[in-house]
Amino acid sequence: MALNKEIWANDIQEMLLPDNSFVTKGTDYSVFADNNKIHIPVEYGKVNTEIDRAVLPGTVTASNDTEKVIVMHHYTTDPVRVFNPEDVELSYDKRQVITRKIAESLNQKIAENALEALLKLGEKNGAKILPLLRDIAKEFDEGDYPETDRFVLLSAESYSNLLKELTDVQTNAFLGVANAETGIIGNIFGLNILKRSTLGASKAAAVAWHKRDYMFALAPVETYTDENNPTFYGTILSASARFGCFVPESAAPSTGD
Repeated sequence: MALNKEIWANDIQEMLLPDNSFVTKGTDYSVFADNNKIHIPVEYGKVNTEIDRAVLPGTVTASNDTEKVIVMHHYTTDPVRVFNPEDVELSYDKRQVITRKIAESLNQKIAENALEALLKLGEKNGAKILPLLRDIAKEFDEGDYPETDRFVLLSAESYSNLLKELTDVQTNAFLGVANAETGIIGNIFGLNILKRSTLGASKAAAVAWHKRDYMFALAPVETYTDENNPTFYGTILSASARFGCFVPESAAPSTGD
């Protein structure tokens, strides 16, 4: 019996970009992810408004809107041998043993790509984490960013240092809004705090962004099979997905040392 590639692809797809991942904290353009590139408009500048305009004509403002491209990178997994595929495919639990490993591998590589993009907004550093977060919030305010959907990703070390700097009252308030389903571990100064073991090769203490400045897209998963492979005595399965993300160069706070 040939493996039903659609079933395996759907199982993997459901586990990609979980809601509790920092990767999802942006504007999702996945509905347009049917090509290797996605073209999106990025707006810059502002339009002036006057009350009871007395002078005509109004000043003409040139539009600085530009079209940016999300490049969809192709992520491919190493092949996995599925022993006794008929039995495995008919059992959701048994399939999950394999599909979870594949999804975790894809998610890890996708997260590395997303983090690399977010770090382009500017690595955030400071001797103390609490003042650093206060400065980040201030710069969001000065940039007229919406009060909602402000995110800061801390390394595990930075998170540990933050907890040491908070008073008991601050800690209770900070942790009181934690939400495991969304991955938000606390909120302070209006910033939704997320945590990752490390920020990759970066030595940054944190990276900050607003949802509107980080755009991403995930294309449907594809699976590939080699039935009854005589060399590996079983069916060989691999998977691939396309993911891309984009951040404007001029976006987000630039707080640093």
